[in-house]
Amino acid sequence: LPHGKIPAGTAEQSPDGYSYLCVDGSKVSVKDKACTWAARPWQGLIGHNDVLAQLSPLREKIKQLSQYGATTRPGWFTEVLGLSDKIYHVADNIPIKPMDYLNKANYTEVIERGHGPPELIVRLCVTSNVALAKCHMMSVFAFSRDIRPRLDCVQEASEADCLKSVQDNGSDLASVDDMRVASAANKYNLHPVFHEVYGEAKTPNYAVAVVKKNTQFNNIQDLRGKRSCHNSYGTFSGLDAPLYYLINKKVISSGQCIKNLADFFSEGSCLPGVDKPENNPRGDDVTRLRKQCSGDGSPVKCLQENRGDVAFVSSADLPNFDASEYELLCLNRESAGRDSLAHYSTCNIAMAPSRTWMAAKDYLSDVSIAHTPLSLAQLLDTRKDLFNIYGEFLKNNNVIFNNAATGLATTEKLDFEKFKQIHDVISNCGVA
Repeated sequence: LPHGKIPAGTAEQSPDGYSYLCVDGSKVSVKDKACTWAARPWQGLIGHNDVLAQLSPLREKIKQLSQYGATTRPGWFTEVLGLSDKIYHVADNIPIKPMDYLNKANYTEVIERGHGPPELIVRLCVTSNVALAKCHMMSVFAFSRDIRPRLDCVQEASEADCLKSVQDNGSDLASVDDMRVASAANKYNLHPVFHEVYGEAKTPNYAVAVVKKNTQFNNIQDLRGKRSCHNSYGTFSGLDAPLYYLINKKVISSGQCIKNLADFFSEGSCLPGVDKPENNPRGDDVTRLRKQCSGDGSPVKCLQENRGDVAFVSSADLPNFDASEYELLCLNRESAGRDSLAHYSTCNIAMAPSRTWMAAKDYLSDVSIAHTPLSLAQLLDTRKDLFNIYGEFLKNNNVIFNNAATGLATTEKLDFEKFKQIHDVISNCGVA
């Protein structure tokens, strides 16, 4: 029962036959002070240390407003002041540290009470000091909201070290991006557990092909001998997806696939980064794949400035295109054709693997491993004022989660076998 909330009244039964059952298993007569199972502190207002001297008059003003609100309950009492409608009194106590306040209310003891042995801990592996700081903050926040298992943080030097740590049971979760999901699964015997989603619809991104509305391109063969614009070398949308499609459809062969890509778009392309030494260690002639590049190599500008006939981009880039001037080429459909930019989830080249968290195949169940991150994301979905886990953190971008992410989802609806197939095809032609 919520002790102290229900007004006292006359009972027909004798109190001698009733006791309070305490957490430790002991019993206390109902005529004595009740033992509690949980305690919840009253709502508090937090102020910065720099304004301590100004808190007394502010507290006095809030006290006056709360006394007025206690009798009339106007809308501004909760909507403007942000005070709970359960507040009937503002204490006169001097400013107190948050942790001391929680301890005084016995809240710390309650929130730290275990859920029964053995208490599970899920260890998230990160690769930087700033990611470690964010992980610790996420852990404290989730724990304070009674989200279990408890989240712990492990730092390693690199992504590969984190994946090895998961494999060796030094941690439970590590993240990878793009096509590295497939290679990580193969190399470290891991499997995907949950992944990022994007946009208002909270879906993965897709690799798409954008063309101008006044053109006659309806399938991949219509683009032979034309010009192409791409997202950077190494990206799924700019290279992996269109290259896989061309090879899988036997439009080009897998031997010397980069050269074959240039031959197919023989009027020239803009594939930023293709000429970097790490991407072209043999020093092959990639002039045609840079022929249409200008400025920052943006595929959006490339298509807009008529330096290309098709742009291979991510669905995340589509807001940069005018829907009245551009359409999608539906290469994933058997009959191909075209559709509006808004229909990228059904008109695309392939679904893109988003940032994904991997776990060992022989450890905790996926439900236990994923519960804390997924519960945290669900709680904060509409309460970014509490903690925005996707936004900038300490002036750093894409810390643990990408800034562009809008949620997390389980991987049950993703076709990771397809990602593995794409990875294998690209690897065989020496790109991945």
